[in-house]
Amino acid sequence: MIQSRIFRIRSLAVFVLIVIVMITLDGSPFVFAAEGEPALLDLKLISHRGLHENFPENAISSIQSLIQKGIHGVEVDLRTTKDGHIVLMHDERLERTTTGKGRVDETLWKEIRDLKLKSPDGSPTSESVPDFKTALQVIKGHPHFGLALDLKAVNAVEVARLVIAQGMQPQVLFSIADPMNTQLAKSLKRLDSKLRISVNMLTWWKIEDVPLFAARALDADTLFASEWFFPKRGFEALAQEGVPVMVYLWGRHDLEKRFRQAVKLGAKGVSCDDPLSLLPLVRPASHQIR
Repeated sequence: MIQSRIFRIRSLAVFVLIVIVMITLDGSPFVFAAEGEPALLDLKLISHRGLHENFPENAISSIQSLIQKGIHGVEVDLRTTKDGHIVLMHDERLERTTTGKGRVDETLWKEIRDLKLKSPDGSPTSESVPDFKTALQVIKGHPHFGLALDLKAVNAVEVARLVIAQGMQPQVLFSIADPMNTQLAKSLKRLDSKLRISVNMLTWWKIEDVPLFAARALDADTLFASEWFFPKRGFEALAQEGVPVMVYLWGRHDLEKRFRQAVKLGAKGVSCDDPLSLLPLVRPASHQIR
């Protein structure tokens, strides 16, 4: 009789524990911390184009601020000047983000470096257009901070050689915008197998098992998913195969709610325009294991 009662009590305790672990505010799982608060997530936050809503777009000052605040990485855009210099610039033209005019690829580096970046409200600042080497040097001393590269108009192999020369393969992620660009993926891996690539699967997320096949075929370190193409089944199957998924969340509207949904689907990283608002939910970069 006593043993039977003990068994029932233990069974009830196990059931209650399972329920506690599974319940969340929005239906996604979390683990309780020691004091009853949800544990911080081991998920990476990447700032899209730097903190471009608070700093000039793709500016060194925004990268430094992200590092100081504990964000896990930054996404920047690369273009090439007329004389082959690699700079951080999203647009093909200079007008929107700098005090200059014309196309980046039709302007010499010595002319671009004399320009000033514009603040988010369009007014000139004291900051200059950064080149890629400077960005690498700033980030190199912070091994917990990552750099995701949007290869707008550059020779990716040349970019990779600069990364290799700095010994920064673990920190840098080469974003491949189209899964059909197999030549780029393979050329980077042939150059150095330690170079890390992320493949944007676009609408291919809608076709079951294709993302995993692509990740294996291209030796991708990460797959990328825009919010518009999230698969209904989520990303857990990929995570179980050792292929983490980075997602992009656009804008600020209901950002925390959408972030929690991405976590529930199994995303291991989130790129967005306002990572600071999500930082209280995750473990800061210096406290995470890469």
